Amino acid sequence: MTTVEEPRTVTEGPSVTTWTRLEPRTRRADLAPAVDARTADPLWLLARQWQLGEFTGEDAGSPVTARVHAEVAPFTRYRPGPYAGAVGLPAGLPWEALVEREAAATAGDLRHAVESGQQLLRLLAAAGAGELAGRVCAAYPVPSTPPDGASAADPETVGYLRIAAGRVPHGDLALRACAEGRFAREVPAALAAAVDRAVADWYAWLGVPPRPAGPRPGYLLQLPAVLAPGGSRPAAPPWPPADFTPLFSTPGLEGPAWQRERLEHEAAVAAHDGRAELVLTAHEYDGNRLDWYHFDHEPGTTLEARPAVQDVVKVLLPTPVAYAGMPSTRFWELEDARVNLAGIGAGAGDLARMFVLEYGLVYANDHFLLPLELPVGSATRVRSLLVTDTFGNQTLVPAAAEGVALFRPSGATGGGAADVLVLPATAATTLDSAPVEEVRLGRDETANLAWAIERTVTGATGRPIDRAAQVGRAAVPPRPPADPDADVPALSYAFATTVPENWVPLLPGPTQDRPDVVRLRRVPLQQPNRDGAPVAVTGHSRLLDWRERDGRLVELAFPEEEVPRVGSRVLRRWQLARWADGSVHLWLGRTRHSGAGEVSSGLRYDTVQPR
Repeated sequence: MTTVEEPRTVTEGPSVTTWTRLEPRTRRADLAPAVDARTADPLWLLARQWQLGEFTGEDAGSPVTARVHAEVAPFTRYRPGPYAGAVGLPAGLPWEALVEREAAATAGDLRHAVESGQQLLRLLAAAGAGELAGRVCAAYPVPSTPPDGASAADPETVGYLRIAAGRVPHGDLALRACAEGRFAREVPAALAAAVDRAVADWYAWLGVPPRPAGPRPGYLLQLPAVLAPGGSRPAAPPWPPADFTPLFSTPGLEGPAWQRERLEHEAAVAAHDGRAELVLTAHEYDGNRLDWYHFDHEPGTTLEARPAVQDVVKVLLPTPVAYAGMPSTRFWELEDARVNLAGIGAGAGDLARMFVLEYGLVYANDHFLLPLELPVGSATRVRSLLVTDTFGNQTLVPAAAEGVALFRPSGATGGGAADVLVLPATAATTLDSAPVEEVRLGRDETANLAWAIERTVTGATGRPIDRAAQVGRAAVPPRPPADPDADVPALSYAFATTVPENWVPLLPGPTQDRPDVVRLRRVPLQQPNRDGAPVAVTGHSRLLDWRERDGRLVELAFPEEEVPRVGSRVLRRWQLARWADGSVHLWLGRTRHSGAGEVSSGLRYDTVQPR
């Protein structure tokens, strides 16, 4: 309590959890007098304005114009992963497609080969060389049986290949033959011109770029052989090159950005503004829409970007920052009747709602927006911002403090944020297909194991195959019938129960060079066998990388922190995006999502069951 003898000296600061609101309320059922807003009493109007705080203000004017001087540096270098070499950043391509796209070795399938082969037959028939269809199908055949077990057990995949085999050529094999010049040599001379027209139209349909002009790479190394007596000119290299993939986007010689053990993408881009090189790295990009906050500033790192900067000087008109349904900043302006600000409620944790409402009621006159257009795929550094108000006064606006600045990529090791505005060249939206592959990773505390569950795998024709419905639990082969007269126990001992074949165990173990670091190694499931040792059952997921090298499976070990208790889901799906120039880009990407908690395989050890 404050008394005269004890004056209050402690002043409480403003609070965001309590507020005072003045609302007019009428005691009459007729709202007409209030809606009329009569001005017959000017003194009452002045008092009302004083009461609402309209006379409380600063001796300042509203901004009228703003002059912005900025330096724009485009990103020109790209590096996938932490150890790959940097290459030039491709133009006219969304960064999602650049970072997420898979290599042709894992993205290609027989459906693309069949569809491109069908188009080749159509073009040959249109050019008058349709009689070569049988010969082309025999020279470049489509396999009639699936190459993997999951596809062989799928009736739709088997039926598709059975129909296509012998009727359609393998498009990828035919393209390689055309690039190497073997396709034209197998054509009769009378149909050579028609075949050349069909192949040219086929190249245009596949999107094959024209052969680059000028000498090919490495031509200086071939000059001694050409200039030597009796030397012959080397043959032109195949075109399109071997790394060209039609119809969808794949990485070039730089390789993919996917880190298979971390289950995430990592990529870096660089720009140079003439003073210093700016390198931004996305260390833990999970594949869900790339944006500026995925990148970290890494000073001291270089991707050998060359200086390229553009000065931008523009005079802009400031506009107030507003949102739909915001209360009007003028007293006599009619507001939207559909919005009832008095009916907005806020709980104890609804601070964001309170801030938005407080901004519209109190601070709406203090914030303005400058619509500055910048090119995508660039880093912009604002050099100056000069604002002219209604009184003609000019104010040089300083930069915001580092602690409250937005849209600045922070340092990867906790350093200062970069003083640039990053505008990545990302797609506004994409069309995503249903997952062609899904792997769920989770912990099984009962079995003291971690599992990678192949719920959906990609078949030979690119069709998603539901492995959970295709395979059952791995069953122990039945025992031979016992002699009825023999004394056989009623109970049977089992060392361990079985799990479904699409459950891949992840065994914990120390890292070779770091014994204190635990990694989860992917190992094949052991199928019980009464005639001998268990049989190793390998999976079919391309995410788990079941490739063989020198007769052995390549090692795949996840760091322990990549399989949390909540689990994770990794998907592969096709994505389609349209770029600003109207071009369409298709790629097969991988995304990672949070899981649904722990899993239970039903694996138990040392069990006794009725015989």
